[in-house]
Amino acid sequence: MRAPADLSKERLEGILAQAAHLRIGVVGDLALDAYWHADMTRSVLSRETPHFPRPIIREAFSGGAGANVANNLATLRVGRVVAFSVLGQDWRGDILSGVMAASGIDTSPIIVSSQRSTTAYIKPLLTGYDSQQEDARLDFENDRPLDPALENALIDTVLRHLPDLDALLITDQMDSNGVITAPVREALNDLAAAHPAKYFVVDSRRRIGLFRDMILKPNRMEALSAFDPARKPQTIARDELARIGTTLSAQTNRPVFLTLSEDGVLVCAEGTHRYLPAAPVRPPLDPVGAGDAFIAALAVALAGKATSWEAGAVANLAAAVTIEKLNQTGSASPAEILARYDLLQARRSAP
Repeated sequence: MRAPADLSKERLEGILAQAAHLRIGVVGDLALDAYWHADMTRSVLSRETPHFPRPIIREAFSGGAGANVANNLATLRVGRVVAFSVLGQDWRGDILSGVMAASGIDTSPIIVSSQRSTTAYIKPLLTGYDSQQEDARLDFENDRPLDPALENALIDTVLRHLPDLDALLITDQMDSNGVITAPVREALNDLAAAHPAKYFVVDSRRRIGLFRDMILKPNRMEALSAFDPARKPQTIARDELARIGTTLSAQTNRPVFLTLSEDGVLVCAEGTHRYLPAAPVRPPLDPVGAGDAFIAALAVALAGKATSWEAGAVANLAAAVTIEKLNQTGSASPAEILARYDLLQARRSAP
């Protein structure tokens, strides 16, 4: 895989500018992220139970899982962003659909069903006089598999819209009972094989090795789970990870971007690999949403005809922007990515 000596700012600007001409879909698990801010200085011991209540004074909502990937695409100013999923007929689904629509995401293909529960992650933030901490998270999840009729409806919806898309991102986020079921996954595999000119990019927590003819974005643990689930990721050296990534790339016949958190990314393609160090960051840091920013920027760059190396570099910059955003499921705009590029160049030229 040939790589330029460096990614120039002019080239980066050109890649980001291409976003306005792209049409990208996101199919998979969508979630609502809710931040409930509790002022514990107002809390008074309950008369009914021996507990101090959490007086919620403010709440904020954003898209999580695939919804945050879609939000990142919108933040990157992609011309058209379309979401495909199945949500519950509940208050969480209503809020999530509204949040996504407010970001300019086309939510019209989303299926709503009383058989489903909209996934939500409620994060109580407790504030004292001079301190703040996050309380135990409250999760809304589905306790049963997706109904076959809903599987077929989701597949048909994606099939109907695919001709109008340049790229499709698959977000397989749930350990169980998500919308990327085995039949849905196989249908997507068939579509990827039948449309090699389109960019299918997948992020899967548990099943990355089961996707074919798609660009993969696993982290250490996810890549390892495809070959040796019992092995601890901390015991894997970088050269072993490179072999795993190269093997995955050969299996899927597409590039693999194996993310290494603060150590950057291994880009595996065309039978070889290249390590790209992470972009600089400034503490305090919050890693929530970094993977979503990475895959969104990756898809934009690839669909904009960037090389695999260039796409990995752009995605690294986007992830670095996001992890500096605290107590939110953040995203990275073109201006922020360009500013991070300037910081990277300044660090490189510093004595």
